[in-house]
Amino acid sequence: MTTSEAIYQQLQTTLEQQHVALAKELKHEILLDTLVPSATAIKTADLNDLIMMAKSSFIPDLFDLAIRMEKVDAAVCSVKLGMYGLCVDCEEEIEIDDLLEDPAQPRCHACRDHSRYHHD
Repeated sequence: MTTSEAIYQQLQTTLEQQHVALAKELKHEILLDTLVPSATAIKTADLNDLIMMAKSSFIPDLFDLAIRMEKVDAAVCSVKLGMYGLCVDCEEEIEIDDLLEDPAQPRCHACRDHSRYHHD
């Protein structure tokens, strides 16, 4: 295994751990904020429903948590598709330093600069 393969494997593991932790935190925060009338509704809701509930709550911290969950979920999906580390816009490789800073980074530096007003 090359160094870059080892780094990608570590980043993927980090993303999977973040995904589990964020989903758990999202459920917990929605329950605390009583956005749903019962704990059963939260336990049975799928991730997309939880994200929608959180984003529509107008609670800033919960909204930010939902946005991060979306980003991590997309990164985990890209791992499953074999596309992790490739820019979602131009499909060029994302710099390893950018992925080390944020393993869920979906865009290369050039695309982030080019479209920063559209994707922030």
